[in-house]
Amino acid sequence: MNALIAVAVIVAAFVLGSIAAAVVRRIASDDKRPEVVQTSSGALATLAFSLMLIVGLVIALGIVNREALDQLSRDLVTFLPRALSAAIVLILGNIVGALAETGVERSLGHVSPELRRRVPALVKYAVMGFAVIIASNQLGIDTTIITVAVAAIFFSVGLAAALLAGLGGRPVAEQIAAGRALRQLLEVGDTVELADISGTVSAIGSTTTQIDASDGSVFVPNAEVLASRLAVTPADNQSNEERDQA
Repeated sequence: MNALIAVAVIVAAFVLGSIAAAVVRRIASDDKRPEVVQTSSGALATLAFSLMLIVGLVIALGIVNREALDQLSRDLVTFLPRALSAAIVLILGNIVGALAETGVERSLGHVSPELRRRVPALVKYAVMGFAVIIASNQLGIDTTIITVAVAAIFFSVGLAAALLAGLGGRPVAEQIAAGRALRQLLEVGDTVELADISGTVSAIGSTTTQIDASDGSVFVPNAEVLASRLAVTPADNQSNEERDQA
């Protein structure tokens, strides 16, 4: 009989959890809510469902075996400090990761939009990964395999970067260095003349400079632009000339 009651309690908790999750998702995803709350609606709904289900499971455990429930409460008291420590580590890791993501994104103002989108996210995930490892240690979980795997990943990435720089990355590095030098000489909107190309600079990327010529846009390698005999008419001078003509 107790077993049937316990099963009924679990089913009821599952149903109530589903209802609570749907209500929380609808409330959190409302257009009037802050953007942070809207983007977290799925996580909040999952949390509501999980809490209802956990309550149901605890009640069912007390119905089936009260001694097991007493043992569970004692275990929770022992486990609670470690769980709180792990939660603090994860919260701090999330904060540090968000700050690192913002800082890296600001420092990559002159790179391509693709890198500006991916690199900060990778930095945040790396910080969160270390936080997860530390939190797992707080919970008493053996993280030896995880630590070895992370070390292997970083070693592989470092080796790949070294091989790229040594074998095939030098031309790319030259273009990037030339792009940094060009940003000191040119600005978007300047008119340039080099070799058989004449037009307006519309973008100075990591490896190429985009020039809008009369017959269309041309992408010229940064090193080639820097090495060419370059005639530049700054955008400010053009605006002054237009005002004088007017």
